[in-house]
Amino acid sequence: MLVEKRKGGIMNLFVQELKKLIALTKADPKSLAAGIIAPTVILIIFALTFGNFVSLKLAVVNGDVGTLGAAFEETVFSQTSPLSGEPYFEAIEVNDDEARKLYEQGRVNGILTIPDDFSKSLESGEPAQVLYVFDNYNTDMAKNLRLYLDEGIFAFYQEHMPKMEIEVQREYAVGAQLDWFAIIAIGVFMLAFLMGSMFNFLYLLNKERVHATLSEYRLAPASLLPTFVARVVVALLAGAVGAAVNALLVWLLTGVNLACGILAILPVLLVLGVAFVSFAAIVSLTVRKFSGAAMLSMVTAVVAWFLSGATTSVKYATGALLDVALALPSSYGLSQIRSAVFGVDQSVGGLLATDKGWIVMGIYALVFAAIAWIVYRKQLGARKQ
Repeated sequence: MLVEKRKGGIMNLFVQELKKLIALTKADPKSLAAGIIAPTVILIIFALTFGNFVSLKLAVVNGDVGTLGAAFEETVFSQTSPLSGEPYFEAIEVNDDEARKLYEQGRVNGILTIPDDFSKSLESGEPAQVLYVFDNYNTDMAKNLRLYLDEGIFAFYQEHMPKMEIEVQREYAVGAQLDWFAIIAIGVFMLAFLMGSMFNFLYLLNKERVHATLSEYRLAPASLLPTFVARVVVALLAGAVGAAVNALLVWLLTGVNLACGILAILPVLLVLGVAFVSFAAIVSLTVRKFSGAAMLSMVTAVVAWFLSGATTSVKYATGALLDVALALPSSYGLSQIRSAVFGVDQSVGGLLATDKGWIVMGIYALVFAAIAWIVYRKQLGARKQ
């Protein structure tokens, strides 16, 4: 009978705390802000940076007196991106002087000049040359300008010079090609959940601290564990709201529907959420100033997100950077979420294996939750006289 009463009291305390925290969240939606505003800004920035593929403009000066120069030009400018279907280059046909003016004004990315003897050289079996001038201040753009032209040259030889002994063997190390921005967007979705959850815990606890209602916990005759669990649950729900808004934006910007893999994604978010919310709880209970606690928690979440392969695969990391990535639970969580969404193995050859990932994430969640509960009980529990 006493056991049943105690269980009923614990459950009642949990429910009452849950209702109170939900009411606080509804009354002051600022606790949801971090999970919606910050990740949305990050997503839009990445969308403008990586998700907006545009053709590179080239000024074309075609002085060839034969027919192969025009064929070469048509082949080069008909090559398209396998992901977007957009052409790599946009041709602006001008004379030599106009081409140089456009280039100096920064209105074109390069100049492709086809000499007057281009057709004659090829038809006589001699090598032909083109003049290619481009701006290489940006190494990534310079690489694209070179590679895209190479694709056009190869396609031209295949079509017009079939006797040329050119063989290119392509071997893909992955099962599919994925859009870079879509990969990043999935990471932002995870970040939205983590930041939203952490900020909710921080904000509501600080709000009660400001209104001096936390002192009432020291008068509670029962264990404070149900109140702590309720805070974590509400924080996770707040994170889910932020993640849902972000998932909608991801769908609108990339066409990737996160709902399709939700059954595989939810357990990962739950375990990661417990770990990161517990970390935020430790910080909020030990750093008295809200601004300091919030900054430390949010910066930690963003740094961990970047180190976990948010913008580039963990497989490109080496040395200490790789060791750090493999020690973070978010690396494994992000790998599993991407695998669920894209249906492609993202474990980086087993470095982020699923079994290992669950162990690492589980250890972080259990250890941080235990420490957070100890600190919570010490800070809010009844003081010994």
